[in-house]
Amino acid sequence: MWKLTMRPRIAIASLLALLSLVALACSGGGDPQETERPTTALEAAERFLQLWQDDDYAEMYALLSSESRAKIDEKTFIGRYEAIKEEARIETIEYSIASEDPALTEIPFEVIFNTSFFGTIPQDNVIPLVQEEVTLPTETPDEVPQTRNEWRVTWTPSLYFKELDDESLVNFFTRVPRRGAIFDRHQKPLAVDADLAVVGVVPDLVVDPAAVIATLAPALGVPGEQVSAAITNDLPTYYFNPVKTLPYGTPPEEVQKFRDMVDLGVVVRDEIQRTYPHGAAAAHVVGYMTEVSEEQLETLAPQGYGPGDMIGAAGLEGQYDELLGGKRGALLATVSPEGTIGATIAEAVTEPGQDIYLALDVEVQKKAEAELGERVGSIVAMDPRDNSVLALASFPRFDPNAFIRGLTGAEADALFNDPRQPFLNRALLAEYPPGSTFKVVTMAAGLERGGHSTGSRFHCVPVWTGLGEDFPQKNWQTTDRGWLTPAEGLMASCNPVFFDLAKSLDEIDENLFPDYIRQFGYGAATGIGIDEALGTVPDPKWKEENIGDFWYRGDAVNIGIGQGYVTATPIQIANAYSAIARTGVLRKPLLITKMGTAGTATFQEFAAEDIRPLPASPETLESIRYGLYLVTQGAGGTSYQAWAGSSVDAAGKSGTAEDLAQGSDHVFFVAYAQRGDPSIVALGALETGESGSREVAPMLRRLLEAYIGGQLAVSTP
Repeated sequence: MWKLTMRPRIAIASLLALLSLVALACSGGGDPQETERPTTALEAAERFLQLWQDDDYAEMYALLSSESRAKIDEKTFIGRYEAIKEEARIETIEYSIASEDPALTEIPFEVIFNTSFFGTIPQDNVIPLVQEEVTLPTETPDEVPQTRNEWRVTWTPSLYFKELDDESLVNFFTRVPRRGAIFDRHQKPLAVDADLAVVGVVPDLVVDPAAVIATLAPALGVPGEQVSAAITNDLPTYYFNPVKTLPYGTPPEEVQKFRDMVDLGVVVRDEIQRTYPHGAAAAHVVGYMTEVSEEQLETLAPQGYGPGDMIGAAGLEGQYDELLGGKRGALLATVSPEGTIGATIAEAVTEPGQDIYLALDVEVQKKAEAELGERVGSIVAMDPRDNSVLALASFPRFDPNAFIRGLTGAEADALFNDPRQPFLNRALLAEYPPGSTFKVVTMAAGLERGGHSTGSRFHCVPVWTGLGEDFPQKNWQTTDRGWLTPAEGLMASCNPVFFDLAKSLDEIDENLFPDYIRQFGYGAATGIGIDEALGTVPDPKWKEENIGDFWYRGDAVNIGIGQGYVTATPIQIANAYSAIARTGVLRKPLLITKMGTAGTATFQEFAAEDIRPLPASPETLESIRYGLYLVTQGAGGTSYQAWAGSSVDAAGKSGTAEDLAQGSDHVFFVAYAQRGDPSIVALGALETGESGSREVAPMLRRLLEAYIGGQLAVSTP
């Protein structure tokens, strides 16, 4: 066998014949182009295959025998080659001829189809050829036509794929694997491919439409008009017309009730659908699925996707779509005109999607969402022992099931045009000035880098003039609180204490404070594993590049109380407090605990990775924790009233941040419990509010009490 990568070696007899034609041309007879015509069956076969490799289907047709051309016209021939190439996902072909014998009239060859889906498809085949008398063109009307014998291809569809015959076609059948599920920490499904019962009607089976409407509509809880529309639409009357998909987990006896309505023309079909058993709960984390767009099909079509297929969009469904979706398989086969599958040409097996297990606890998630209510904002809950994420609540939210059943125009308009941005995961993507929750960082920086100690005292005055009399800064309280230690400054959330700390840091080095802030994880991704914003830690270079102005001492002073240009996401704040509450080590939040294919031993497990120890001594961390305890349990604490009589031993901090662009305040509270052995840290953020202690702290108190008190239901596998 020899590879035809250039013009083939020609047998001696063929070469002599070719030379005689050349001599004839040189003597003035014939067309020079005629010398390129094949003179043996072997040459004709090679010419046919080369044209095929070049996608020159018109010239291929010119090489067909007269009998073959009588059976198929040129347009149909070209269309069939183009259609098969597209259907089989063929990108290029390679060929080789298995014999050099010029006497053969049936030329054996191998063709290798290089496809985008199946890889290579090799086939051995034979090209039959026949000699025909061909009339040569004349130069003038009076010239007597001459004839000669030429080799032509006796063509049948089997010369493309040997499995084809005159009637069958080639079809690509996609095989869609099971999409991986998403589970919470107790193996409770948050997203799963489930067999759902779809209740509908077949109009041909309906004898009494009124009886069907009267029986089915109340049983399904839908308007009678919806059932009527399924009976009287313009589709063929033998079609199954769905009315409603029963929810995931519907008891079998409830489904049977509808199966028993078959005499009315009611039919129940089982369909596999992507299902979100908890509806809108954790929707921003889980994400949703949407129909593939034309633009996306340009890259997804070679992977077996087609119009109407669904892909993950946003959240885990979107970010891990390839992993969850697995690998699509396919069958390339011949199909009869009646639609019967015949011979297999190529086959690619499916690979099931991988399951994702989360640290998230859906019951804690639901509790956090219930506490948040319809306030625009978020709640983050973490376990500081392993830094796992218990809840990521965000409002407004959406129900991912709506995208599976199909959004109505009104639903789409309400979601996509809502100015509150219901698709924004505020726990991870919203960036706010962190307000007084940030004062723990300023305190640590002042003690570790600013030359202060836990026993240093600062005057908590109503108006601070540390930048000069011309630049007075007000405390949020109008009374003089006297001289306070840094921990007592946290208790009272006294701005002047933190103004002084930030000012002393900036006096040493303008970059000292910003660099220290970054060591607490601000201004960088936490590494949670899904899309998150970075926040901003401003410094002199940042201000020059982004604001076009110089760095002033007032910038550092403003940052000291979590205002100005500094911004953070709720997950960044919660993650920093998780480190403060227990280990003193900044870690990546643990959201995904393991992933792998069900029924195999190939699961990959994850733990929270250490980023770095916080740049604070044990003494500094203990002083911060004491200050946070005074906030909630000291008589002078800003949140003492909110936590009075609580069943948990909590510590925490409130925060309020001005939003000059929005014209309102963001309010926060962050808390952890139990203080001696913290098992939960929670942060609440409301985009519009008046007081973190009055509005957010009660939400977190109820969440912590329910969690530690064991009042939340435990998910079952």
